[in-house]
Amino acid sequence: MRKAVTAPLAKGPEDSGALLSLRPRQLLSLIAIIVAGIVLLAETSAGDSSLAKAAIVVVLAIGLWTTGWLPEWLTALVFFSLCMMGKVAPAADVFAGFSSSATWLVLAGAVIGLAIQHTGLGDRLASRLTPFIGRSFPKAVVAVSLFGMALTFAMPSAMGRVMLVLPILTALADQLGYPFGSKGRRGVILAGVFGTYLPAFAVLPANIPNTVFIGTVEAALGTPPSYGQYFLLHFPVLGLCKALILLPLLIRLYRDTPRLPQSDVQRPATKASPREIHLGIVLAIAVGLWATDGWHGIPAAWVGMLVAVWCLFPGSGLMGKNPFSALKFEPIVYVAGIVSMGVIADRSGLGRQVAAWALSFLPLAPNAPGQTFGILSGLSTLVGMVVTLPGVPPVMTSLLSPLAGATHWPPLAVAMTQVLGFSTVILPYQAPPLVVAIQSGGLEAKDVVRLCLITAAITIVALWPLDFLWWRLLGWIG
Repeated sequence: MRKAVTAPLAKGPEDSGALLSLRPRQLLSLIAIIVAGIVLLAETSAGDSSLAKAAIVVVLAIGLWTTGWLPEWLTALVFFSLCMMGKVAPAADVFAGFSSSATWLVLAGAVIGLAIQHTGLGDRLASRLTPFIGRSFPKAVVAVSLFGMALTFAMPSAMGRVMLVLPILTALADQLGYPFGSKGRRGVILAGVFGTYLPAFAVLPANIPNTVFIGTVEAALGTPPSYGQYFLLHFPVLGLCKALILLPLLIRLYRDTPRLPQSDVQRPATKASPREIHLGIVLAIAVGLWATDGWHGIPAAWVGMLVAVWCLFPGSGLMGKNPFSALKFEPIVYVAGIVSMGVIADRSGLGRQVAAWALSFLPLAPNAPGQTFGILSGLSTLVGMVVTLPGVPPVMTSLLSPLAGATHWPPLAVAMTQVLGFSTVILPYQAPPLVVAIQSGGLEAKDVVRLCLITAAITIVALWPLDFLWWRLLGWIG
């Protein structure tokens, strides 16, 4: 009997036989990591402060996440490894991201997303929207943006909202005839994600930074701003106007013609299946619990995990075989890394040091309220690039006394300028929900980076001055 001959496998660039096969940017990343490791070891041997070591790992992580030279999850693993090797912070701080509610919401959202896909509920919900949209890309952008914004008032967790809408948005893009990778598909998903995230900074308690802000201000001043006070001051400009800017921007950048005839798109059966009804009831209960968390006190992450456990439970019929193997763990590691970086930047004093350094030469003038308004907002934005958005309130609230003294403003007015800073997202790494959208929504990082940069530029140039006038009209500043 002749022995079968197996053709040799084709060698890719990673199987060329070379010891290392690195692209230039990967080589530069490796060199930067090695240099950072050597400097950290030297700093540890010399007994230098944790502030310098924190600055090294934070700058390296931000640089790698911003450039995208390495996969985001790999940068997070590099960050964890360097922090522990260089004794940058206690292990509880280094791995704080894994105990963060944001990370567990990512896991819960990933499970819920798989259940929505497996049961076909996403296709059914998308089919309800399709008749109102037709073949119009502008209508699709407006519809999903409004849908995302409406969820802001029902679900207090941005991460939960993003993980819930992603499978619905992808199903809608399929039904509208936008295949994977097309401009139209990316535009529809971006509209839903940004529509449920950016305007929500003006609503309590719709995003994590908002909630952190309320807690830190209450601790510092004794009384937090009320829901109505916060909403009236911030939503008209930072919420509504920003949403109105997003719509024409997305239509302009991502307008596309459907590639597939609507007759070729697979539609769900007319009658909902028992599994769809089952999951629909579970999600309705979850949304109800998310909307009433202030009453029952169960955090959004653990509501999500209860739903995830129910979906994964044997016999539920809501997941396929071996569901855990179908989960993507890259977003979980990435989000944990980002949260941990913010914790280290905050607890090491790096964020406060950056803010104090900036304050030493910033021209805060009580007789120039417009200039002061812009400087305070810009300072919060700068701090957000170092400690990420949830870290802005702890850092900036600790500076309320010197800032109020330098500006002669009421402390609450000084505190409220933080909202302009943490609602102006410069790059995706600052905002874990946008990171998850990249990892789980089939988006390219460059699309999210571009949209963040454009919206941030428009916000600073156009909306900040408009917001200043709105503040003066309401009597917050003279």
